[in-house]
Amino acid sequence: MNMPASMRQLADGRFVSVLNRRPAVVGAYEFDFMRNPEAFAAFGRANPGSAVLLQLGYEHESPELADPLAEALARFRAEAPGARAVVLCNSTGECEALEKRGAETRWIQQNCFLDERRYRPLGGRERPYDAAYVSRLTPCKRHELMPPELAPKLLLLGCTTKVYDSERDYADMVFSRYAGARIVGVFRGAELSVWLSLAKCGLILSAREGASFCSSEYLLCGLPVVDTPALGGRDALYPGEFVQSVESTPEAVAAGIARWAAQRPDPRKVRAAWLDKAAPHRGRFRALMKELTGRACGRPPHKLGLRTPRPGLAATLAIQAYLLARELKR
Repeated sequence: MNMPASMRQLADGRFVSVLNRRPAVVGAYEFDFMRNPEAFAAFGRANPGSAVLLQLGYEHESPELADPLAEALARFRAEAPGARAVVLCNSTGECEALEKRGAETRWIQQNCFLDERRYRPLGGRERPYDAAYVSRLTPCKRHELMPPELAPKLLLLGCTTKVYDSERDYADMVFSRYAGARIVGVFRGAELSVWLSLAKCGLILSAREGASFCSSEYLLCGLPVVDTPALGGRDALYPGEFVQSVESTPEAVAAGIARWAAQRPDPRKVRAAWLDKAAPHRGRFRALMKELTGRACGRPPHKLGLRTPRPGLAATLAIQAYLLARELKR
C-alpha cells in the first residue's frame, strides 16, 4: 500500500483506519473525507484497486446532507478513477438517498463495530438510578425531555467531556434543572460498564444524529432503552422487546423509565438480543471485505479504529480482564 504523507497524518490521528494493505482498504468518517479531499484523492491515485469505506457520523437521509456528500464522492471518483468509495449507511433510508445521487452504499450500521468484549453486564448490586443518559451537553441531545422530578434517580454520564462556549447556557440549564442528579462529567471508557451497572435503563433523546454508539452500549451492558423517534438509523440494531419508543415529551419519557424500572429484564437476555441484531450487519461487512480483497477478513477494530484511543486487541483484552475482575469482586 502506498500511503501519501497527507493520508499518513490522518491515519496517525485515527481519522483513517487501515483495514487491509494489499489491496488497500481504509475506513474513515464522512466528515473527515469531505474535509480532506486532496488526501483521499492522492491515496486513491497511488493505490489503483483500493477502496475507501465511509461511516456516517450524522444522518444523511436529508437532502441538505446527502447532496454535499454525493458531490464529494463524485469528485473523488473523477480524481481517482481506479479507486472505489463505499458508504456504510446506518439506515436503509440513507442507502436510498445516496444511491439516488450516484453513491455506492451498503447497509452496515456503525454500531456493529463495537467490540462486545469491552462491555459487560455487571450484577450483584442494587441499581439506585432509574435511568442513565450518556451524552455531552449540547442542545440536540434534548436533556430537557428527562422528567425533572426524577432528578435524584438520574445518572448523567460524560456530560462535561466537551462544552463549547456557545453551549454554556444550555449546560447551565441542565445543571440547574437536574441539580439532584448524579453527575459524572468525565469517565474512562473502561468504566462505562461499571457506571451503567447502577442504572435500570438507558436514555437516548435526540431527534437527529447518527447511529449513536451509546444507544448500543446500553444494550451491550444489559440495559433496556427508552428512545424517542429520530433520523440517523440508531434503531437498526434495536431488539424491539428491550427498547421502548416514546413520544418526545417528559411525561412519555417518565412512563418509559417507569416501565423498565418495574420490569427489570434479564441483562444477559438484553445483551444477547443486541448481538443477534448486529450479526447480519457484521456478515455484510465480512462479505464486502471479501469482495474488495478476495479473502476472508478477521474481526475489524473496535469502532472501526476511528477517532478512538487504543482500539486494538491489547486494549480490548485489558478492558475485558478489568471488567471480569470487577464482576468477581461483587
